[in-house]
Amino acid sequence: MSKSKSRADKKKVKETNSLWPFYSLMAAFARRFGVITLGVIVVISAITVAYQTHQLRQATIELKKLQDEQTALDLQWQKLRLEQSALSDHSRIEQLAEQQLEMKHTDNDDEIIMKPALRDKE
Repeated sequence: MSKSKSRADKKKVKETNSLWPFYSLMAAFARRFGVITLGVIVVISAITVAYQTHQLRQATIELKKLQDEQTALDLQWQKLRLEQSALSDHSRIEQLAEQQLEMKHTDNDDEIIMKPALRDKE
């Protein structure tokens, strides 16, 4: 049992020794530049958050402007529909026809009924 354990330990130590330069390099890098790298990452993250917040505010302002414009256009549309309704009123059109075009209603005595030509009887 102790021989197999010692073989496993030797194998583990050998694998660890094969990766030793990488870990050593990483440890040296972390000791020298770890705090600086972390600081750079924090600053970049803060700048990104500030930029995204600015973009969100700009989009919100644009959305508010578009909603206000839509409300103004809806009000104008309602006014135009009321104006169209008032201008197309039948009594107003009849009054304009009588005043400007001198048109009038016909009486039954003024009506002339024309019969169709009698071609077939000839």
